[in-house]
Amino acid sequence: MTKISIFRDSLGNIVRGELSGHTMCAQEGSDIVCASVSSVLFMALNGIENVIGEAFGYETGDGYAFFVLSEDIDDDKRKDINILLESMVLFYKELSEQYPQNVELTELEV
Repeated sequence: MTKISIFRDSLGNIVRGELSGHTMCAQEGSDIVCASVSSVLFMALNGIENVIGEAFGYETGDGYAFFVLSEDIDDDKRKDINILLESMVLFYKELSEQYPQNVELTELEV
Protein backbone atom coordinates (compact mmCIF):
# COMPACT_ATOMS: atom_id res chain seq x y z
CA MET A 1 0.00 0.00 0.00
CA THR A 2 1.11 3.54 -0.71
CA LYS A 3 0.61 5.81 2.28
CA ILE A 4 0.40 9.50 1.49
CA SER A 5 0.65 12.06 4.29
CA ILE A 6 -0.05 15.72 3.55
CA PHE A 7 0.82 18.31 6.20
CA ARG A 8 -0.84 21.72 6.33
CA ASP A 9 -0.08 24.86 8.30
CA SER A 10 -2.70 26.71 10.36
CA LEU A 11 -3.80 28.61 7.22
CA GLY A 12 -4.43 25.38 5.30
CA ASN A 13 -1.37 25.69 3.06
CA ILE A 14 0.35 22.42 2.20
CA VAL A 15 3.83 22.69 3.67
CA ARG A 16 5.09 19.10 3.58
CA GLY A 17 4.31 15.72 2.10
CA GLU A 18 5.51 12.17 2.52
CA LEU A 19 4.70 9.15 0.36
CA SER A 20 5.84 5.64 1.17
CA GLY A 21 5.26 2.14 -0.08
CA HIS A 22 4.11 0.57 -3.33
CA THR A 23 0.45 0.28 -4.29
CA MET A 24 0.83 -3.41 -5.15
CA CYS A 25 -2.04 -3.11 -7.62
CA ALA A 26 -0.15 -5.02 -10.32
CA GLN A 27 3.32 -6.36 -11.05
CA GLU A 28 6.20 -3.91 -10.88
CA GLY A 29 6.44 -2.11 -14.19
CA SER A 30 2.74 -2.67 -14.95
CA ASP A 31 1.16 -0.95 -11.96
CA ILE A 32 -0.79 2.01 -13.36
CA VAL A 33 -1.92 3.13 -9.89
CA CYS A 34 1.67 3.36 -8.64
CA ALA A 35 2.67 5.14 -11.85
CA SER A 36 -0.21 7.59 -11.37
CA VAL A 37 0.86 8.41 -7.80
CA SER A 38 4.44 9.04 -8.92
CA SER A 39 3.55 10.99 -12.04
CA VAL A 40 1.26 13.43 -10.25
CA LEU A 41 3.82 13.99 -7.50
CA PHE A 42 6.64 14.71 -9.93
CA MET A 43 4.42 16.97 -12.05
CA ALA A 44 3.61 19.09 -8.97
CA LEU A 45 7.18 19.18 -7.65
CA ASN A 46 8.65 20.03 -11.06
CA GLY A 47 6.03 22.75 -11.47
CA ILE A 48 6.99 24.30 -8.14
CA GLU A 49 10.70 24.18 -8.85
CA ASN A 50 10.92 24.81 -12.59
CA VAL A 51 7.79 26.79 -13.51
CA ILE A 52 7.11 28.81 -10.36
CA GLY A 53 10.81 29.02 -9.52
CA GLU A 54 10.59 28.16 -5.82
CA ALA A 55 13.45 26.16 -4.33
CA PHE A 56 12.48 23.60 -1.67
CA GLY A 57 13.71 20.40 -0.08
CA TYR A 58 12.81 16.98 -1.36
CA GLU A 59 14.04 13.42 -1.33
CA THR A 60 13.00 10.48 -3.49
CA GLY A 61 13.85 6.80 -3.52
CA ASP A 62 12.33 3.42 -4.27
CA GLY A 63 8.83 3.59 -2.84
CA TYR A 64 9.52 6.83 -0.98
CA ALA A 65 9.22 10.57 -1.53
CA PHE A 66 9.33 13.52 0.82
CA PHE A 67 9.07 17.27 0.25
CA VAL A 68 9.08 20.32 2.50
CA LEU A 69 8.44 23.93 1.54
CA SER A 70 9.95 27.04 3.09
CA GLU A 71 7.88 29.05 5.57
CA ASP A 72 8.72 32.37 3.89
CA ILE A 73 7.20 31.95 0.42
CA ASP A 74 5.77 35.19 -0.94
CA ASP A 75 2.00 35.41 -1.43
CA ASP A 76 2.02 35.27 -5.24
CA LYS A 77 4.17 32.13 -5.35
CA ARG A 78 2.17 30.57 -2.50
CA LYS A 79 -1.05 31.01 -4.49
CA ASP A 80 0.46 29.25 -7.51
CA ILE A 81 2.01 26.51 -5.37
CA ASN A 82 -1.35 25.92 -3.66
CA ILE A 83 -3.02 25.40 -7.04
CA LEU A 84 -0.51 22.70 -7.96
CA LEU A 85 -0.54 20.96 -4.58
CA GLU A 86 -4.31 21.12 -4.05
CA SER A 87 -4.77 19.61 -7.52
CA MET A 88 -2.35 16.84 -6.55
CA VAL A 89 -4.27 16.16 -3.32
CA LEU A 90 -7.61 16.04 -5.17
CA PHE A 91 -6.14 13.44 -7.49
CA TYR A 92 -4.87 11.41 -4.52
CA LYS A 93 -8.31 11.59 -2.88
CA GLU A 94 -9.87 10.13 -6.02
CA LEU A 95 -7.26 7.36 -6.16
CA SER A 96 -7.73 6.51 -2.49
CA GLU A 97 -11.50 6.22 -3.03
CA GLN A 98 -11.13 4.08 -6.16
CA TYR A 99 -8.32 1.91 -4.73
CA PRO A 100 -8.77 1.92 -0.92
CA GLN A 101 -6.68 -1.24 -0.48
CA ASN A 102 -3.79 0.33 -2.41
CA VAL A 103 -3.71 4.06 -1.59
CA GLU A 104 -4.22 5.71 1.79
CA LEU A 105 -4.33 9.50 2.13
CA THR A 106 -3.96 11.30 5.44
CA GLU A 107 -4.06 15.07 5.93
CA LEU A 108 -2.68 16.61 9.12
CA GLU A 109 -2.16 20.10 10.52
CA VAL A 110 1.32 20.94 11.80
